[in-house]
Amino acid sequence: MIIVTGHVIARPDTQEAVEQLAVEHVLRSRTEPGCMSHEVSRDVQQPLRFVFVERWESMAALQAHFRVEASRTFAQSMASLCQESPQIDIYEAAAVAVR
Repeated sequence: MIIVTGHVIARPDTQEAVEQLAVEHVLRSRTEPGCMSHEVSRDVQQPLRFVFVERWESMAALQAHFRVEASRTFAQSMASLCQESPQIDIYEAAAVAVR
């Protein structure tokens, strides 16, 4: 499984546009092959910070997601609305049973 975490920090005047763009991206991404989950939330201590958490079945599925034109457009649009460059981290993980 591939886990992607990331965040963006909106400018005060763009936070509504960032939220709308983020929700549209999450809803679209959830329909893509290999997407196990895709979430966005706001940081309660820093309301202009939007946090993304995604789970993908494989690196191939994530790479296909990155090649979707709407994903590239999302990244470009988001960068133009934020205080700084979006941050993203990608991890390869395995589920662990907790007893």
